[in-house]
Amino acid sequence: MIDFFKEEGIEKGRSKEDKIVIGSVVAGCILIVAGMLSYIVLSPQIGGSLIILGLIVAVLPYGILSFLKNRAIREVEDQFPTFLKDLAESKRGGMTLLQAFESAKESDYGRLNREIDRIHDELTWGIPFPKVIERFSRRMDESAVIQESVSILLQSFQSGGNITKTIESIAEDSSKLRETIREKNSQIKQQILIMYVIFFLFVGITIGLYVMMAELMGLGTAQDGALENVEFMGDDGGTENFCDGSILAAQPLCTTAQIFRFVPSDISNLGSEQAEEYSYGQMAYYKSLLFTMLMIQGMCTAAVAGQIAEGSPSAGIKHALIMIPIAFVAFMYTVGLAGV
Repeated sequence: MIDFFKEEGIEKGRSKEDKIVIGSVVAGCILIVAGMLSYIVLSPQIGGSLIILGLIVAVLPYGILSFLKNRAIREVEDQFPTFLKDLAESKRGGMTLLQAFESAKESDYGRLNREIDRIHDELTWGIPFPKVIERFSRRMDESAVIQESVSILLQSFQSGGNITKTIESIAEDSSKLRETIREKNSQIKQQILIMYVIFFLFVGITIGLYVMMAELMGLGTAQDGALENVEFMGDDGGTENFCDGSILAAQPLCTTAQIFRFVPSDISNLGSEQAEEYSYGQMAYYKSLLFTMLMIQGMCTAAVAGQIAEGSPSAGIKHALIMIPIAFVAFMYTVGLAGV
């Protein structure tokens, strides 16, 4: 199990989390470099596939770890008020702080149990309580709820106030704050649902747009499209096939089409006579353009959902793992295979 609450500067060496992220980035970079070489030496399909795989390997582990860390922080914050109330009850019963933490070890506070064990062990070693709590605060530096609570607790302890009443007050305030956060989250869920609806509506529009374009332009068929005999103002007789090699900026999209088999696998040259006859060059370009738009929209929508819900774009990885695969499958089975 990964320890997300490691105290920087005290516990030496890189954490398991850092090692996973660094390893994934290195592996991803190796795959990207191999993809670039394969793109030049072997084929665009193999090279492009390796580049895409490298990007996924480099980014995905970081996103998953960020999501897991945010979830761990929420679980600790959920149990923190209950722990403080039990700690105050123990103090009111005449226990010392060490005895109160020892008693707390017998209860189940989920992910907070490990931190309680650490605090108890450090108190047992004779480390002063303020120092122990400061170290706990540094481990929980990404939790605003715990940071505020610990700050008040330290000020009360150092000023000689009634520590029991202070703990009770902090527990009550933490409970109210968590309740407020829950109410906010329930409202945010409605916004997240709206974002899902809008994204899947965008998926439907994208699919419908390609179907309409295929009919109008005769993509994937030797028959003329509905626009074949329509003359447009400003038509200078330029190329209609963006994938015939004459437009350099269009080549990444044309390569994407071949990677995902948006055109028949036996069509290696999108500027060939057969490709021109069936408009495979135009088909490859428009399919890839819509596909790229769809994937970018999915990633951006997921990142915004993560920022809104949990305050971090990386937390949107769970939304991306829902949106992007559904959009990918819907696109591939309705658009990607059309005309192939």
